[in-house]
Amino acid sequence: MTSFTAALLIAARATLGVREYGGKNRGHLIDGWNEAIPVPLGSPWCASWVYGMHGEAAKSVGIDNPCPRTAGALKMWHLAPEAARRQLPAPGDVFVIDTGDPGGYGHVGIVEMVTPDGGTVVTLEGNSGDEGEREGTKVVSHTWRPAQGKRGRLMGYLSIGPEPMSFPPGLPKSPF
Repeated sequence: MTSFTAALLIAARATLGVREYGGKNRGHLIDGWNEAIPVPLGSPWCASWVYGMHGEAAKSVGIDNPCPRTAGALKMWHLAPEAARRQLPAPGDVFVIDTGDPGGYGHVGIVEMVTPDGGTVVTLEGNSGDEGEREGTKVVSHTWRPAQGKRGRLMGYLSIGPEPMSFPPGLPKSPF
């Protein structure tokens, strides 16, 4: 695991439990993530959160934020370089799902852990909820099987960092 990936996971874990307050898709940190894009306050914030976490990791290793600057989950997929796209997950990758909602909505989050076969992932997600919804109210962790399609159609994974590369699946402290 690279120092960037380790910093990304530390930053994302540190936000677990951040909740909306003061209105739908609002809160001090949430407003900050949306302002960094920039999008109007009160906008969905899963992609803004992903961008923010990459920004924190980038600062810690002294580089510019390598993440596409967008609040659109599906747009993040399309803006990322082809070389960053993966079909098998690794810790630190961004998952991208198309939820099939009218208007082309999707959802993104960061892979924290993955089973050796790549079939089950533990993810950290902004603007989600206890049931894994796309438009939730907090930063949460989920364990799920993307291939089942229950949360939407998996577009794939983005390896976003100073040097996009494949990492062997799994982490030493994986619960799997």
